[in-house]
Amino acid sequence: MVETVSLNLQKQIVSQKILDMVPMITTLWLQEIALSMETQLTIPRDFAEKRTVLLARYLVENVEEDMQNWSLDMGEWLRAQEYPFSSILRAYQLYRNVFWRVIRPEMNRWSVTPEQMLYLEAQLGKAMDESVFWAVYHFEQMMNRELVQKEETISFLHNDKLTMLGKIAANMAHELRNPLCAIEGFLKLIAESTRNQDKLQSYIQVVMHEFENLHRQITGFLSFSKKPILDEIYKTVDLEHLLLEVELLITPRLLAENIYFEKDIRPCLFNCYEEGFKQVVVNLLTNAIDAVQGRPEKMIRITSFCDESTVTLTVENNGEMIPADIVESLFQPFFTTKQNGTGIGLSICKNIIEKHNGTISCESSQNSTRFIVTLPLV
Repeated sequence: MVETVSLNLQKQIVSQKILDMVPMITTLWLQEIALSMETQLTIPRDFAEKRTVLLARYLVENVEEDMQNWSLDMGEWLRAQEYPFSSILRAYQLYRNVFWRVIRPEMNRWSVTPEQMLYLEAQLGKAMDESVFWAVYHFEQMMNRELVQKEETISFLHNDKLTMLGKIAANMAHELRNPLCAIEGFLKLIAESTRNQDKLQSYIQVVMHEFENLHRQITGFLSFSKKPILDEIYKTVDLEHLLLEVELLITPRLLAENIYFEKDIRPCLFNCYEEGFKQVVVNLLTNAIDAVQGRPEKMIRITSFCDESTVTLTVENNGEMIPADIVESLFQPFFTTKQNGTGIGLSICKNIIEKHNGTISCESSQNSTRFIVTLPLV
C-alpha cells in the first residue's frame, strides 16, 4: 500500500515537473527540426507544446480522447501543409530524442527509484507510441479519402469523355448512314449492270472495299454509344475465316514494308458482332505495323486458341518496348503517343470488346509487345 501511494505520488511529481519543462522541450524540439531536417517543417508552437502536456497528463489521468483529438488536428494540419510522410515521422523521432535528453538527467535528481524510473519511462514511451499511432492513423485516413476522391474524379472525367464520344457517334451515324446506304445501293446497281466489263468491275470492287472501310470506322465510333454496334446481330462466326478477311486488308502494307507475318490460328466458332470485332483486329494489326517501323527485321505474329469457355486472340510485334506508365493509359480516350494520332483507336477497341463482355490488355517487354483479347465463346 505504501509503495502504491509512493508511486502515485512520484507520478504526480514527475507529471508536474514535465509540465514545468514544456516550454524548454518545445523550444529544443523546434530548434532540432530546423537544424536536422532537409524539408522545412514549421509546427505551430501551440501544437508542439500540446504534445508534451498530454504526455505529462498521461501519467496521472486518462487522456486518450484528448490525445486522439490532438492527433487528428495535428494530422489535418500536416496534411494541409503537404509535408512528405517521411518528414513527419522524422519530426516525431526528433521529439523523442529531445524529450529524453531533457527528462532523464532531471529524473535522476527527483529521488526516483530505479524500478520507478523504469516504470515511468515505460509509461511515457507508451504514450509517445500512442500519439504516433493515432497521428499516422488519421494521416492515412485523410490520404485514403483524397485518393478515393481523385479516383472518382478520374472516373467522372473518363465517363464524361465517353458520353461526349457517344453523342458524336450518334450524330455521325444519323448524318452518314442514310447517304452511305444510298451509295451502297447504287454501287450494287452499277455492279449488276456492268457484269461483263471486267475493268469497270475491278474499279467497283476497290470502291466497295473503301466503302466497307468507312463503314467499319463508323462502327468503331458507335462503340462509344449505348446502342448495339450498327444494329449488328450477335452471331456465330468462324475465327479463321474472319482473320483471313482481315489479312487481305493489311497484306498490301505487309508486302510494301517487308514485314514478316506469322499466324497460328486454331479453328474456333464463337459469337460476336462480326464487323465490330473485325474493326478491333484491324486496329491492332495496323498499330503493330506502325510499331515495327524502326526495326531492321520487322515481325508481327497473330495467334489464337480456344478452351471450353473463352477464345483468346493475341497480336504481337517486335517493336520498341512501351513503358509501364504508358501501358496503363493506352486505352484511355484521346491518349496517344503518335505525332498525328487521335488517341481513340485503342479506346474504340476496348469499348467494342467490353460490349462483347470480353477483356483487352497489353503486355510489353524489351523483346515484344502483345495485345491480348479474350472473349466468351457464348
